[in-house]
Amino acid sequence: MNKSHLFLALFLLFLAPAAAQNEVSFSEMREWLLANHPLAKTAEAVELRGPAELTKFRGALDPKVAVNYDRKDFKGTEYFDYGEAGLEWQSPFAVKIAGGFQAAEGTYLNAERTVPAAGQAYLAVKIPLLQGLLTDATRIGLQRGELAVERQRALAEVIRNELRYDLASRYLQWLFADAVLALNEEIEATLIIRLENYRQLLRQGDKAAVDTLEASVYLATQQQLVRQSEIELGLARQALAELYWPLRENDRPVPLAEAFLTNLPVPGTVETHPEIRELALGLADVSLQRDLKREQLKPELNLSYYLLGDGFSLPETDGSPFTNAYKLGVTAKYPLLNRKARAGVELGELKVLESEAKLMAKTQAMATKATAYYTAAGRYATLLESGAALARQARALLAAERELFDLGESTLFLLNQREQAYLKSQVDVAKLALSRAKAVITYRYLRAVW
Repeated sequence: MNKSHLFLALFLLFLAPAAAQNEVSFSEMREWLLANHPLAKTAEAVELRGPAELTKFRGALDPKVAVNYDRKDFKGTEYFDYGEAGLEWQSPFAVKIAGGFQAAEGTYLNAERTVPAAGQAYLAVKIPLLQGLLTDATRIGLQRGELAVERQRALAEVIRNELRYDLASRYLQWLFADAVLALNEEIEATLIIRLENYRQLLRQGDKAAVDTLEASVYLATQQQLVRQSEIELGLARQALAELYWPLRENDRPVPLAEAFLTNLPVPGTVETHPEIRELALGLADVSLQRDLKREQLKPELNLSYYLLGDGFSLPETDGSPFTNAYKLGVTAKYPLLNRKARAGVELGELKVLESEAKLMAKTQAMATKATAYYTAAGRYATLLESGAALARQARALLAAERELFDLGESTLFLLNQREQAYLKSQVDVAKLALSRAKAVITYRYLRAVW
């Protein structure tokens, strides 16, 4: 069967009336859906979460301003008057830099708080030597924030992919129901004309009343099928209207473009699918959290160095102010059993294992399904060609039977059988086309390629 015959068969399958008004294509509906449906708006909000989370993690690098003032007067005596203002900045690396100014005076000023009369400016550098040297919560947070941008984008694409698939499924059902109704109405119109001819022949005495009764029964049976098809079309239309609100009663579907059905990406990796990407990014996120827990197994050993000034100037010293006007501090801390950190690492490892298992299972299942539906789409296309050929044969047999009937060499019963066989062949082809299209949209859904 050549391509022109296949296209003709597909056209006859869905019987899209040439003069139909208010035709609405799948692409038009899809465009409206992604722009206006509440779930599409939800996807936009989900995507905006990523930059917000990244900004939150970047907040750890924001410089922090601190002001402290402490004063005590008792019975007219100024015990102390102490003030400090400072700025501290955590760099993207392990180093933390701080600067500030201290002023203190009073009768009973603590010796540790004593500063020059002009006050004392300082510049400090704080460095972790063990825990926090290679990585820390700030650096891990920045990486998690970057992952969050991609992860929320993937989650938004998951929602959009679901919307596209849901719309495509309902649109196909509407297209199929519309085609079946058109087929039944075609047979009904033929039976109406035949019954009217019989009635005229009956009035002329050329036909028996039983022939008219038989034609009436056939017409009534066909009208039942038409009414049933109208109900099914109404249900399909209503289901579609739940997603596409502008749908009107006189809107008609447009057959899917052949390129949409045939130009499929070959089966391959599904790593670009948003669900797989989201799981992979989730795995990367829990891996980063595990790395932070591992870092917390190390002891805390922090070094701080303060360069001190006389007012805002470096003091005059016998040597370098870096060695004669400074404050040095070392702090160390380590829990004896460190159960919290060890449990955190263990839980982190378990989360990584769970995430890896989910990713592997989902990837395998999706890849297998994608290959299966790609194969099914090809096989349905072959069946569709065969079904279209059978439908053409049924049409030819019907035409021949009508000629025999007109010549008086056939019966109304045989003609009705041919018409029902023709109707069944057309509906069968419509079902095959529906099955093929469903396989195609399922494959596109599994590959997230629309």
